[in-house]
Amino acid sequence: MIEHHQGYTAIKRHGRNSFRPAGKHPFKMIYNARTVKYDLIQQFEVSTGIILPSGVKSNLCTQSVPILGRELAVMKLQIKENKP
Repeated sequence: MIEHHQGYTAIKRHGRNSFRPAGKHPFKMIYNARTVKYDLIQQFEVSTGIILPSGVKSNLCTQSVPILGRELAVMKLQIKENKP
């Protein structure tokens, strides 16, 4: 699950031993790596216009993130080469 938050992510020193928030910045809380992988796959599908079967998605989700990124990049290159 990915939650979008708006909160204090930066701090600055105030005095010798205290810190204060420097400002609000958007950030994401990620509770599950699988949702991040599904998010990457969905971004890939949107950018290429191709919908992958659920079996392919589940196989891609079992791989580590660097391998998943490399696989999606190779697939995108192959799609670009095959287009006239």
